[in-house]
Amino acid sequence: MKQMTIREIVTAIEASMMFGNQDEKIKHVVSRCENIKDHTLFFHFGKRDINKEMLSEMNNYVIVTDDKSVAETMNGKGTLLIVNDSKQAYWDFINYYRDQFKIPIIGVTGTCGKTTTKEMMKHIFRKKYHTHSTYLSQNGLQFNLNYLLGLEEKTDVAIFEMGVAYPGNIKVSGKYFKPTIGVITNIGEAHLDGCKTLDAYIKAKGEMLEALDNKGMLIINADDEYSKKIPMDCYEGTVRLFGINNSSDYQASNIKYEESGMRYTLVHSKNMYEVYIPGHGEHNVYNSLAAIATTHMVGIPIQEAINRLRTFNEMDRHVKVHKGYRNHTIIDDTWSCNKTSVMSAIKVLKKIANEKKEIMVLGKMQRLGNKTKEQHLKLGNMIMEMGGVDHLITVGPDAALTGKKVIELGMDASKVSFVDDAEKLDSVLESICDKEPIILFKMSLGKMKGAYREVVKKYCRKS
Repeated sequence: MKQMTIREIVTAIEASMMFGNQDEKIKHVVSRCENIKDHTLFFHFGKRDINKEMLSEMNNYVIVTDDKSVAETMNGKGTLLIVNDSKQAYWDFINYYRDQFKIPIIGVTGTCGKTTTKEMMKHIFRKKYHTHSTYLSQNGLQFNLNYLLGLEEKTDVAIFEMGVAYPGNIKVSGKYFKPTIGVITNIGEAHLDGCKTLDAYIKAKGEMLEALDNKGMLIINADDEYSKKIPMDCYEGTVRLFGINNSSDYQASNIKYEESGMRYTLVHSKNMYEVYIPGHGEHNVYNSLAAIATTHMVGIPIQEAINRLRTFNEMDRHVKVHKGYRNHTIIDDTWSCNKTSVMSAIKVLKKIANEKKEIMVLGKMQRLGNKTKEQHLKLGNMIMEMGGVDHLITVGPDAALTGKKVIELGMDASKVSFVDDAEKLDSVLESICDKEPIILFKMSLGKMKGAYREVVKKYCRKS
């Protein structure tokens, strides 16, 4: 965090100091009393209790409140700032802090690929720029304050994932981050528990335009059908497209699978570049296109970005292919599970199977609310439209709906197994894994019992 004096904050949030020292420096900002420590600015909302005993052990802290009775709790220690409305003061501080940084701020959203795309950007930037970003896939609203405060005087560029669980999430994240560049990787059918309908989910992703204040730079997938449904009437900024199938500013062609990654030709402004990226799948081609386009907009030459991506480390549990148990080929895609990512994983499975037996272990697609049954049945249709697999193992009652659907659509019932515990999963795999098969683990492992993780580890571990 960039250090600030209380004097500076008093002006920014239009507060009056009841007592304290305006020259004290602030090193932390929190909105929960239990997180107060020395040199902390605490925004007190509503009538939340303040731990008097905890405060008695500290001296250098600041409380911002619209409740003057808080003074009695502080016993004259620390600094007390009085405002008309604590929540408004909080947002005034957020605006003030964010506006200290006249640097490129990139907001990344999408159903799939946002974490990998963000990590690719970070890998490209870090050679020249001091880069700040969100951590892995931790993009919930509760992390926004700490991510914003991670901006420091030395920060050159920042990349923030902006997730959607409910409508309005990106609007809120936009108030913290005020991105100058927005990236939408793709939009699929996901988070229907919070957004209720696909149209509402598309609209929620489209809040990125509002986060950009309907100006700035928007980088979007030209091939993604649902992204095309985002209303653009009020957007006055610049749009750059990336894609494979449709005309784009950053377009990939001649895509080839290689032993450990993907190779393709990038066309931009009539110039052609040869690109190699570690990791399999066309979805990774899209991720790299978005990363190259964004970093290019910030000022990184395209060839330099391409050179950096050659050394990018694949994301763990994101369609990661390796040799595992008994020399079986394993595709570990256990980070999350939604229909878009299932499709991407099956495409990789089909491309690298090389006549090996295709085994797919499928877990529940998460966060679908009352659309859970409908979406798992649709997934069965999709799997069969993609050619099916040699053996499907479903884990749990929701994924079982997909298994029953593929049987209904003509898959041999003896090639579909239904399991409800990790021991049974391991037993089925042992019984069908002959002649070095290829196994795709497609599930949200973090949402499942730990025993399933042990089964996946067993098969991922080379023996």
